[in-house]
Amino acid sequence: MLFDDCHQPVGLDATEPFRDVTGSSPDEHRSTGETIRVLVVDDNFVVRRGLQSSLELDNTMVVVGEAANGEEAVDLARELVPDVILMDIRMPLRDGIAATEIISDEAPSSKVLMLTWSEDPEHLRSAVLAGAKGYLVHGRFSPERLAEAVRVVHEGGALITPMLAPALLDFVRESAQGQRGRSAPGSVLTPREIEVLEYIVAGKSNRQIAEALYIEEKTVKNHVSNIYSKLHLKNRYEAITRGRDHLR
Repeated sequence: MLFDDCHQPVGLDATEPFRDVTGSSPDEHRSTGETIRVLVVDDNFVVRRGLQSSLELDNTMVVVGEAANGEEAVDLARELVPDVILMDIRMPLRDGIAATEIISDEAPSSKVLMLTWSEDPEHLRSAVLAGAKGYLVHGRFSPERLAEAVRVVHEGGALITPMLAPALLDFVRESAQGQRGRSAPGSVLTPREIEVLEYIVAGKSNRQIAEALYIEEKTVKNHVSNIYSKLHLKNRYEAITRGRDHLR
């Protein structure tokens, strides 16, 4: 059973199927006997326990660790390299979307499945840009469907709660229209890339940016490379001068 932040049980709708956006059917994601290692991340202890109990009903899954905030999630992802990470959004120290972006950069073999109370389309968009492979809303799935969602993500699929599918389609449509209508050749920066660009414009070095954002310097270099590519920049000077215009 899952619980809300007031520790009250939430009804699970076993009748609402998740939407696998890869087009695969659930039967295509049945386990091949491999144990799926899962990290559970939520600032609510009772929710973490509920998720662990739900997952362990499936003997092909094992919870290898749990974290109460985004910083712990990043540290444990580096240490344990789990197959799938169930990630909440609203947490202290570092939120789930920021943690997802770091994990997607540093441990891409760990697939992040957002598991949250938020039905805000902007959270969905940010999660997708950060690298999440799925987005489910508490109260809209049964323990069996949760296990199936973990399996889908682990095997390379992507899925979202059906009620948010229209928001995802709008996001894709707007991105495509933006690409066609944009006079400058750059692509949309992720939230983390915008943070890095802000530090570049402020004159910070890669090492200083890494220290400020609590990430590896090589991760900063990857972000800088992506920023240069998306904004068609040649060097740091152009990033500082033209970056100001992009951040306005």
